[in-house]
Amino acid sequence: MSNFKKLSISQDGRYHTLADNSQAYTERFDEVLSFHLVENKYQVAPVLIGNKAWHIGEGGKAIYTPTFDRTFGFYCDRAAVVDGANWFHITPDGLPAYNERYDFVGNFQQDVAVVCDKNGYYFHINKRGEPLYTNKWHYCGDFREGIAVVQDSNGLSTHINCDGEFIHSQWFLDLDVFHKGFARAKNSNGWQHINRAGKPIYTQQYASIEPFYNGFARVETFDGALHIIDEKGQFKRELRVRQSNDFASLSADMVGYWRTFTIAAAAELNVFDHLPATAESLSQKTCTIESRMFRLLSALGELELVELKGDMWSLLPKAYYLTTDHPKSLVTAATEYRDELLQRWYDLVSLMKQDVNTSDIFQKIANSKEHTEKHHKMLRSYALEDYKKLIPSLDIASGDTVFDAAGGDGMLAQLVQNQFTDCNVILGDLDAVVKLSKFKNKTSFDLFKKWPLKANKILLARVLHDWNDNDAINILSNACGSMCAEGAIYVFEMVRETTGFGGSLCDLHLLTVTGGEERTKAQFEALFDKAGLYIDAEINHSSLVTVMKLKRKVV
Repeated sequence: MSNFKKLSISQDGRYHTLADNSQAYTERFDEVLSFHLVENKYQVAPVLIGNKAWHIGEGGKAIYTPTFDRTFGFYCDRAAVVDGANWFHITPDGLPAYNERYDFVGNFQQDVAVVCDKNGYYFHINKRGEPLYTNKWHYCGDFREGIAVVQDSNGLSTHINCDGEFIHSQWFLDLDVFHKGFARAKNSNGWQHINRAGKPIYTQQYASIEPFYNGFARVETFDGALHIIDEKGQFKRELRVRQSNDFASLSADMVGYWRTFTIAAAAELNVFDHLPATAESLSQKTCTIESRMFRLLSALGELELVELKGDMWSLLPKAYYLTTDHPKSLVTAATEYRDELLQRWYDLVSLMKQDVNTSDIFQKIANSKEHTEKHHKMLRSYALEDYKKLIPSLDIASGDTVFDAAGGDGMLAQLVQNQFTDCNVILGDLDAVVKLSKFKNKTSFDLFKKWPLKANKILLARVLHDWNDNDAINILSNACGSMCAEGAIYVFEMVRETTGFGGSLCDLHLLTVTGGEERTKAQFEALFDKAGLYIDAEINHSSLVTVMKLKRKVV
């Protein structure tokens, strides 16, 4: 390499300079990129003038005749180019390296490149343009140390080798390639370093981590401190003290109801529907005192729901969910969490000591038409948010009868009917609930009495978490009795992880409101087993909700 000129990009980015900062050639371009060695013989660089791009040699002259819309550097004697809507690689003579055309190609690294086909799928090819393996991915990265990161359609990532084989069985929310034997990996609880078996090399997790450098890595804790740790995860030194204040943080937690009541008041006054507006005009529209409306808007600003420019208040993105015409409006949720649902939390201390007989909230809601409409409008928004992307993965065949048990106003039933037009979807719930539903094919029923029909597929969407174990087993047994011989039950639930505390506050919410609980996979499996069922498959597309497909156990 010492025999090659040291060429750099000029300050204006339009030509290259030599080591003494003199110009390497007289030509000028709109853009130039760095020189790279080709065939270990000469250096070439990508250049651009107008909408034409090509590669030049050290003297500034084109090294081939064709031009492209965009050119990139040569790596492993191949360069990525763009011609119209097509991406591909060329050889040093400017000719295509293969026949295929892609939506994107990366640079070759270790004689392998990432490509994205016209259907949006990623995979790796060799220098002849041949795929290294048969799988295709939602995304994949370059190989390093013979290992690459691939991301599946569910948003989770793992590692593969050059044959496309998994090197371990672990999947992560985010993942890096291996660097000196370790990779950065993120799950729902934070970042850790993992080994080639996909296992964490220490127990603690962090807000962010860097790769190890000569045996040490810089990490950031969740309270904002910066530490140096070794490869065993042991603390070595502190680079920055923690940024959080425990007293202030705890104080903020204890007044969480401030947020609940502020949002609910604004929703009840239809503040979000009237924006953008001045405080003066908004107070007139809502029949409120102007100075106090300004104070309410300021509190909403602290919650990052609105902003003030001049004297005009307007919505920030998150606040659109609090407008009444949003398809996933949370307006009724805001007042539900302030009113009935909040009141039930007052039983928490008593529930810690003994079982408390609380009224059946579902029957109570059903007794009021207004309350039923409000409550199920809230549930409709959550169904749209959490279920829609899961529906296409359900194994529902043409002609199947599908029973959405305790399906509320029928949002899930409608999503399933829209996806599987040749199946027969039936909505079931309490009589007062289904009467208000606009879903046409419906029946009233009681979860705890014999179900009124037979179905090929039964949907239990966030039903089991509302009930204690005994009641949940009874529901599952009734569902099993209503299921056709080769049928399946789809249980939609949040599955709590066995590590960490995610979902624990929601679990307490269920304890106080319905007497139910959020469960781990092991707890669900125990319920299913007692009802004569087992998990046949699981679906989770980076969603809060997991779908567990249940089948009858073979006796």
